[in-house]
Formats: sequence, structure tokens, C-alpha cells
Amino acid sequence: MNDKDLYAQILGISSPWSVDSVKLSLESNSVIVAIEFDQSYSFACPECSAVCPRHDKKPRRWRHLDTCQLDTIIECQVPRVKCKEHGVKMVSIPWAEKGSHFELFFEALVIKWLEVAPISAVSERMRIDWDSAQRIQHRAVERGLSRRGPVKPVDV
Repeated sequence: MNDKDLYAQILGISSPWSVDSVKLSLESNSVIVAIEFDQSYSFACPECSAVCPRHDKKPRRWRHLDTCQLDTIIECQVPRVKCKEHGVKMVSIPWAEKGSHFELFFEALVIKWLEVAPISAVSERMRIDWDSAQRIQHRAVERGLSRRGPVKPVDV
């Protein structure tokens, strides 16, 4: 198994996405995993799921869990589509939530630690700033509240 196949499995990357390259940088103490997409793939609008023409692509980066104590960074030129109804929208990606700079596995670990430790301790351990840890916590609370459904009043 080569490094690209290894990271594709670690990250759960599948079609239309693929790992293009894996670069080790001891100077920056990091592993950079570049992800690309199949140019022939037709993406859907994230708002209405209509298949739309590709508009352009924007560079994005996400922090993943460490690899052998090295920061693991995912880089990708994420396509944007032009929807007739919603305009230009960035497509949904399977490894991170919209607006997050952290990969889903990274956020899951942060959330687990936040269950037992204060934000300051978790942010220090994960080498992220306090605000980033709080945003991860806020997204988790929002997901939980959306799954809970309406709350019925209790008669006392």
C-alpha cells in the first residue's frame, strides 16, 4: 500500500474525491494531504441538491488528527457550483462540516475531551486556540439540539 492509498483509507476518501499527494515537512512538523476531485463529476447544489454546472474552485485547509505526532493538514481546491435558484455555492465535502477548519474525526476527539475537561485544557492539548475549541463545541451542541426535536412542556 502506498502513502496515497493509506491516507485515503485513514481519511475515508472515496469517489469523486481522491488523495493526490502526501508531503512530509519536518520543518513545519506536518503532513500535508492534498485531495482532488474527479473533473468529470457533476456536483449538486448544497441547498437544493440539483446537479449544477461547476463555477470555480476555492482552496481550503482542514486540520486532521495527528500522524505520528505531526500536524496532519488536508488541502483541497473545493469546487463551487452555480445553482439557478441559489447562486454560487461551495459543494458539500464528506470530511468536514460547512465553515469548519477541522476534519470530522478531529472535531469528534475535541468533543470527547470537552465532555471531561475545560475548553482551556482541551485547546492546549489539541494545540488549537480557545475560540476554535469553543466553535467546535457550539457546532456539536447545535447538531444535538437539531436531532432532539421539539421539547414538550411539562405539567407540574
